[in-house]
Amino acid sequence: MRLTATTALLASAPLLLVLTACNPAVKSTTPAIDVVMPILQTEMVCPICGEPVTELDEAAYFESYPVYCKGRDNARQFASLELKQRARLGADQVLPQKGIANRTCPLTGETLDARAAAVTYEGTVIGFASAADANQFRSLKAERKAKVIAQWKAEQAG
Repeated sequence: MRLTATTALLASAPLLLVLTACNPAVKSTTPAIDVVMPILQTEMVCPICGEPVTELDEAAYFESYPVYCKGRDNARQFASLELKQRARLGADQVLPQKGIANRTCPLTGETLDARAAAVTYEGTVIGFASAADANQFRSLKAERKAKVIAQWKAEQAG
């Protein structure tokens, strides 16, 4: 007996129904990417000497973010510091490049340093003390996220 295309399709229809029931339609398979816009800095200071700097001055780097220093010696000194100290000293220049305006973590209350992780929440970029804190916030349900942010803003205002 020869199967025609129609017969084959009719024979496989129950299987297709079962498979689609097990795998409901997905809205989109395209990953969503949050584009973080940097905050334009009007004034920057050298993290080593505290003098004003511009983008034309020497740069050292924290991760992939430039940290401008007054002179090559200060840039080298910055680059030679331990990670924790570079993160603390470079925060004033790196956080705006990440689009982060807040200075404390909404979950832990810690002061942010250059290692802060950015999360876009309701169109606003919020910085978290670590990637783990950012992931914990992302995993919360919408109402819990709103409660955390409301409590954090109340603490900032008070």
